[in-house]
Amino acid sequence: MLAVPLVAASLAAAGPCSRATAVAVVKSTKLTVPASQSISGQAYRVSPRDVDGAICISLPMGQKAMVVTVGSGGTAGDIDWAIYVMGSDGWTLSLIRGGYKLGLVRKGADIVETNPIYKKNDPNCCPSGGFRHSRWRWNGSKFVVVRTWHDSRYRE
Repeated sequence: MLAVPLVAASLAAAGPCSRATAVAVVKSTKLTVPASQSISGQAYRVSPRDVDGAICISLPMGQKAMVVTVGSGGTAGDIDWAIYVMGSDGWTLSLIRGGYKLGLVRKGADIVETNPIYKKNDPNCCPSGGFRHSRWRWNGSKFVVVRTWHDSRYRE
């Protein structure tokens, strides 16, 4: 009886890039946000229920990546994200990042991460410090930052 759910999870985790596959992958890989990336400062396991979406990326050399966004369940919007790369064994975790009200957008084969900058007395709605952007690119073995910048716009 246990073999059926495990086989189903394995098949779903190896499926095409989609939110449903993202949920299955987060569940099967037991995705954990390390303390260094967590807004609480403590490591925690991501619940598949909190998967907010998936962004599909075609990488060079025919590879595929799936960016998984993790919602806060409240007013903080997306608070974590991870990138999985499809390999011969299915989806493999390549990068995990934390944030607060973060934004992600695909730019070709790159992903741009946007984080609001809150100053001391800013209300939750209104960060007055602008936005920090990081452009991530696959270098053939991992995702690396190729550009960072700060400006007053949420989107690039």
